[in-house]
Amino acid sequence: SLNNERDRPSLTFPRVQAIDDVLTAFGWSGSRQMPRTDRETSPTVLQPGVLENGTLSIWLTSASDKSELAKLAIDAKSPQALLDSLFLRYLGRFPRSAEKEAFLKAIADRFDDRIIPADKRQPIKSLPPLPKVTWSNHLVSEATTVQNEAERRARNGQPPDPRLEPQWRERFEDIVWSLVNHREFLWIP
Repeated sequence: SLNNERDRPSLTFPRVQAIDDVLTAFGWSGSRQMPRTDRETSPTVLQPGVLENGTLSIWLTSASDKSELAKLAIDAKSPQALLDSLFLRYLGRFPRSAEKEAFLKAIADRFDDRIIPADKRQPIKSLPPLPKVTWSNHLVSEATTVQNEAERRARNGQPPDPRLEPQWRERFEDIVWSLVNHREFLWIP
């Protein structure tokens, strides 16, 4: 469980919390005191909410700097090849004709201009490192401020890949998001 001895904000694990939220929505319990031998398998209202709008879904559908999605978009030879690889990756099949018609238009628009030339790319501004919060300094008031900032950074995720044109990248990410939230996509936490 991510609960700590006194539930102090200074002892949180922001990146782990995003994963815990998805696992908990699907019936996982991290409690050692009350272990469960079987898990509830019935769908709940929380499951689509955490999948559609949760931090983990945002991370998984972002073409962030040095991510697999960004690499996939950059290495694609054609809009059709990119769409096929997305469908195979997320749904394990090729797109049907109606899906191909809807998504191909979005990917094909400015596909040849999707990569920003190296001399026109905006460098990624790295954030300053945060001070370390440990068991020995977590009672200092600054520790909570530091962990709140760490949580904000975790929610925001990694910066977008500077090689991809922003409008095209957003359309690409929207397609990935729709595939992750497709009824055929299986989350197996």
